[in-house]
Amino acid sequence: MSSNAAPAPNHSAHASHRHGIRLVPLGLSLSIFLAITFALCAIGNLIPALEGIHFLSALYPGVDWTRPELLIAGVAWAFGAGWYVALVFGLLYNLFNGRRV
Repeated sequence: MSSNAAPAPNHSAHASHRHGIRLVPLGLSLSIFLAITFALCAIGNLIPALEGIHFLSALYPGVDWTRPELLIAGVAWAFGAGWYVALVFGLLYNLFNGRRV
């Protein structure tokens, strides 16, 4: 019995092993994740039950996290930290994985 269907491509383990991490999607996803996490953490400071155990208050005692300029600066720094992690991790991963950048 003959078949007209083309055979499935044979992907070797070595060929699929050579794929690296794309830096732009990694950078955007990490940056947006960290910015959202920071914003939610800062908003959590507005909940009276969480005021005493707030993570940002523990790291920076005496800082008023309700000030808009601190929220904007924190989100910007979180976004930048996401790109830093993505670039350093992504480049190192691709280097050790054998993919040229």
